[in-house]
Amino acid sequence: MMGRLEGKIAVVTGAGSGIGRATAVMFAREGAKVVCANRNEADGAETLQSIKAAGGEGIYVRTDVRQKSDIDRLLRAALDTYGGVTTLFNCAGVLVHKPFLEHDDEDLAKLFETNFRGYYWTMQAFLPVLVKNGHSSVTNVASISVMKPETNAYLYGAFKAAVNKMTRDMIREFSPQGVRLNVICPGPVQTNLTPEWVRNSPEARKQIQKEVCPAGRLGVPNDIAYAAVWLASNEADWVTGSTIVIDGGACNMG
Repeated sequence: MMGRLEGKIAVVTGAGSGIGRATAVMFAREGAKVVCANRNEADGAETLQSIKAAGGEGIYVRTDVRQKSDIDRLLRAALDTYGGVTTLFNCAGVLVHKPFLEHDDEDLAKLFETNFRGYYWTMQAFLPVLVKNGHSSVTNVASISVMKPETNAYLYGAFKAAVNKMTRDMIREFSPQGVRLNVICPGPVQTNLTPEWVRNSPEARKQIQKEVCPAGRLGVPNDIAYAAVWLASNEADWVTGSTIVIDGGACNMG
């Protein structure tokens, strides 16, 4: 039985952990050849090992999306290894969680460089190849911060909203050329971006689940990866310009 992504060549940024890792592994299980991009080499290598253990095929390319030269090298590696790219999944991200007046210029630069400019540079580099291949897709990971107010996530939410706006606007230019562009907005998913006080406290997690998740639990990375597989597959051939919220109902909690 063929996988849902048989014949696809996928590049996943932020593939070293959390949603990026879960998506890279699931892409591979569904038959895609996966190029794993991540800044931390140990984490990237671990993701590649998981892909191969699952019977999948892929490579790891050390990539810091804050460096344009790294993104260019990532593209060359994908082309040299697999001859093309059909799927781009942008997931590299950082979180600064603090009151507004405590933000400083370092926070602004950190969030802008990774959470917005990294997406912008990656799409600029890869879109000519995606257009050339046709029947291609881009999925950008944003956040439910785009959809609802969130305390202490001001700059994070602002740049995620900018990614959402940019992606949806881009369909007018690129979807007629055979590239679908969509956004996934995850809710409270347990990853390494989850604040430490939540990760280390079962009581805090239970309280958050009670307050913000009608589904009764926090999300896990695979909850997002399942949607990423669908968006990358031919099953989603008529889906472009969509912002898909996957949040256990959190956006409905006010």
